[in-house]
Amino acid sequence: MRRHTYLLSALLATSWLISGCNGSVKTSSTSSNATLPPNLESVAIQDRKYYIAKSEAGLNPNKSYKLLLALHGSMQGAISMQEMAILESEANNYLVVYPQSKVEEWNEGCNCNKPHRLGVDDLGYIENIVKDIKEDYNILEDELYAVGFSQGGLFAQNLMCNSQLQFKAIATIAAPMSKQLSESCQIENDTNYLIVQGKKDTVLPYQGQPNGNFALISSEQAIDLIAKQNNIETEAELTSTDKMEQRVYQNDEHINKLVAIEDGQHSWSFVDYNTTKEVIAFFDSVSSKAMDAQSSLYRVDTDEGSKEVHVRSMGLNHQGPAVILLSGFNKNYHADSAWFALLQPLIAKTHRVHVIERLGNGFSSLSDKPSYTSFAPLLEQTLKHLGEQEIIMVSYASSNLLSQAWYNLPDTSTTAVKGMVWIDPDVLLPHSIAHYQDYPVSWFRQVEEHLIPHIEAGKWTERTLGKLEAERTEHQALVSDKYTNDVDWSYYDAISQSRASIDKQIIRAREVINYHDDLNTVSEFEITDAVPITIIDTDFELKEIENAEPEYVEGLTKWHQEGTQWSQMIAKRTHGQYIPLENSSHMVTFQHPEVIIEAITHLLK
Repeated sequence: MRRHTYLLSALLATSWLISGCNGSVKTSSTSSNATLPPNLESVAIQDRKYYIAKSEAGLNPNKSYKLLLALHGSMQGAISMQEMAILESEANNYLVVYPQSKVEEWNEGCNCNKPHRLGVDDLGYIENIVKDIKEDYNILEDELYAVGFSQGGLFAQNLMCNSQLQFKAIATIAAPMSKQLSESCQIENDTNYLIVQGKKDTVLPYQGQPNGNFALISSEQAIDLIAKQNNIETEAELTSTDKMEQRVYQNDEHINKLVAIEDGQHSWSFVDYNTTKEVIAFFDSVSSKAMDAQSSLYRVDTDEGSKEVHVRSMGLNHQGPAVILLSGFNKNYHADSAWFALLQPLIAKTHRVHVIERLGNGFSSLSDKPSYTSFAPLLEQTLKHLGEQEIIMVSYASSNLLSQAWYNLPDTSTTAVKGMVWIDPDVLLPHSIAHYQDYPVSWFRQVEEHLIPHIEAGKWTERTLGKLEAERTEHQALVSDKYTNDVDWSYYDAISQSRASIDKQIIRAREVINYHDDLNTVSEFEITDAVPITIIDTDFELKEIENAEPEYVEGLTKWHQEGTQWSQMIAKRTHGQYIPLENSSHMVTFQHPEVIIEAITHLLK
């Protein structure tokens, strides 16, 4: 007999799957006699099986995923684990895999159970699954996760202690820790970790069971031990309500947390605690790609190797041409999808709309040579991955350089362009080009050799944070009352605050440096007459002229006048619209989103 008649306990916990609130149960079959659900794909590997879960949207072969392994309890089986947890329902950016144990339980690392006596190599099996999945799917580096229920949780701890795999985070549900594993565990790769357990668990007791061959330490002892193994030396922060208690160990790099449910029994979910949602939320919180449900990463080929392009997609239920949003520089040379935190949700009410981020922006991969022109072929690959047949391409600020570079690629795109909208585009005439290439671009180029090490040393972080705060205040003030509830400020903040990282500061500097050559390259292209181009032209330059030193007024005035004439000419020649906006900010996407939407609607007619 093992651990409080362990197999009987496992039967109580898994053959009668405890998935209700605080110990309520429902009957469910094990994998040995279950019919395979339509959203599961069975994969054979050696003499074993694992199951790949598909969300409602299915699996996109061009999309890149985080990998999540979900480990079933003793006597439960992979299919029953999926029926209970349904992790894929909350995990749009995860490929969820449910491995099946060789016998009725896992080799959990206690050297005390049946798979140990039989010599079952479950650690090697999981490593082989990860290798197998990576051969068939685009899996993001450093984004490997695992969650285990009951005895599967004990095995998940064994993975953390003894596997060669590097997990970003592991969660265990309804499982404290094997005493034997606690005495031998040596975690080599520091890991984010979450334990969720009911204090009234009688199957694998929260308080542990100190005696016998199958002894357990308590969950509180387990989180303390594992946190120290993960090099978190801080004291636990304790918070509690009448329903749950949390112990949090955290340093600058990792978090280990115990969530103890006061009335919880041996269960996956509890009253007022949705384990599936909370596990995914915890994984998202520690991920370097903490994307929202609308965001996806698509793998593209570059001369730097494979990269991921961040695309945020909304309104996918609509028919007709899709709208593509491309971002360009503002006055601080910040340029990413934060600028569309209002415009995209508004467009999504009537159209499919995708924001595509250049390398180094948003959640897209970093690049050693970020620029508009170098991203053009990657934009083409991304559009093919999205499968849109007809589009309206909307370019904010200098991203008209990207739309022009893309349109002039030598390989013909299969995507039909119904029209373009350029919002305060770069004016591709000699005087204006010289203006854009002047300070601060010229200064960035002159001091590049010293500037990058300066940024790497963190000496621009404080000024970056100051500019981000000022931008947030400015943009919030631009939004009219009727759009107050439409702005996704949480998304805006997530994207804009990421600019403060050293990597993103360096990307910004390099994009500014490469902007000089982008202007020269794109100015050589003929602007096509085959696609109507509507230009929204604000008078933001007037404020620059008003605040300029006297010696710069003439040049700025010529730039403003040249831009107006050039924009009118392009719109007329291509049969688009010229839409001037007076007393307007450059950030039209926040101040006048309705004007952009009207321009899109006009092109669709």
